[in-house]
Amino acid sequence: MVAPTLLYCVGATKAGTTWLYRYLHDHPDCAMPAVKEAHYWDTFDADRCEKQVAAYRLRLRDLRGAKQTAQNAGRGWQVDNLDRRINEMKALLDILEGDRSGDQGYENWLLGGRADAQIVADITPNYATLSDEELARMRDLSPTSKFIYLIRDPLDRLWSHIRMQARRQRQEHEQYEKKSNNILYRILNRDQEQHILARGDYPKIIRKLRRVIPEGRLLIQFAEDMFTTEGLARVCAFLGIAPVKPAIERAANEGPEVVMLDKLRPRALGLLNEHYEWVARNVGPLPQRWQDNLARA
Repeated sequence: MVAPTLLYCVGATKAGTTWLYRYLHDHPDCAMPAVKEAHYWDTFDADRCEKQVAAYRLRLRDLRGAKQTAQNAGRGWQVDNLDRRINEMKALLDILEGDRSGDQGYENWLLGGRADAQIVADITPNYATLSDEELARMRDLSPTSKFIYLIRDPLDRLWSHIRMQARRQRQEHEQYEKKSNNILYRILNRDQEQHILARGDYPKIIRKLRRVIPEGRLLIQFAEDMFTTEGLARVCAFLGIAPVKPAIERAANEGPEVVMLDKLRPRALGLLNEHYEWVARNVGPLPQRWQDNLARA
C-alpha cells in the first residue's frame, strides 16, 4: 500500500488556508486531522511551545464544554465529532510536550489511521516564517511531501490580517473599525506590529521556499484563482486527486467588513507596490483583483 502524500500548506495568513482545509477535509481522497494547525514545526523553541500548549489547553477546555452541551441536548453525532477532536488534540499535546528529536510522534499522529487516503495535510500558515533548515527538516520527513503557499492580493491580505488582529485584541470600550485603522497607522508610521507585514512578504518567502523545496513539490497558488474551476483543478492536479465541487464557494473567516481610511490606503499600497511587481515578474500573470489594486498604487 502506498503511503499518503504529506501536504504542508504554509500560508499565507488570511489567504484562504481555512477554505483549503475544509475542501480537503470533505474530499473523499483526503484524510485531514481534526486540528487544522498543528504548530509542530514552529514550536521547538521552549517559549513558543509553552504558549502554543497553553492555547491548545484552552481550546481543549472549550471542546469539552461543547461536548457536555451536546450530550445534554442528545446530539449524539456532535458528541462523536467532538470526541474525535478532543482525542486528537490530547494526542497532539502529548507530542508537543514529549520527545521530539526524531519527529516520529508527529508523523504517527498525522498519518496514523489514514493509510487509505491519498493526501494528509498539516495546514499551518506560521510555517512560512521558518528558516531554511527547519523547512528542510519538514521536507525530509517524507520523500513524497509537498508544499502549497497561497498568495492573496497584498492589500486585501494585509487588511484582513489587521482586522483579525483587531478582533482578537479589542477591549470592550474600543471600536473595531477605529482599532483596525489604528493598527494600520502604527504599521505605516511607527514600524510597529511588523509581524503582520512579515506574514505577507511574498518575495522573501517564495525565494526561501524555492531554495528548499524541489521543483514539482511546491505550488505557489493565487488565492483568488483557487475559487475558480481552473484554479481548483490546478491545485488538485498538483496533489494528484480529482476535483470535486466545494461545499463552501467562498473564503472562510473573513470577519465583518471594515472600511480602510482613504488617507491610509495610498501609503499602504505604496508600501506593498514592490510585492505586486515582484510577483508579476516571478510567479505569473496577476489576477484581476491584484491588477486593480496595483493600478491604484
